[in-house]
Amino acid sequence: MYKGQRITAIIPCLNEEQGIERVLARMPEFVDEVIVVDNGSTDRTREVAESFGAKVIRED
Repeated sequence: MYKGQRITAIIPCLNEEQGIERVLARMPEFVDEVIVVDNGSTDRTREVAESFGAKVIRED
């Protein structure tokens, strides 16, 4: 929460198994919710994002 407001980070990605971990590990503490929009990845992007507690929406 930041200044009384809930903060949601929305991250679009495609085949970012390597990169999404670095991004999510550095997410600021004030971010309340992370939504990863997976645009049809064929790697482990979804699993990695979910392991950090992100909500994953798959867009085919």
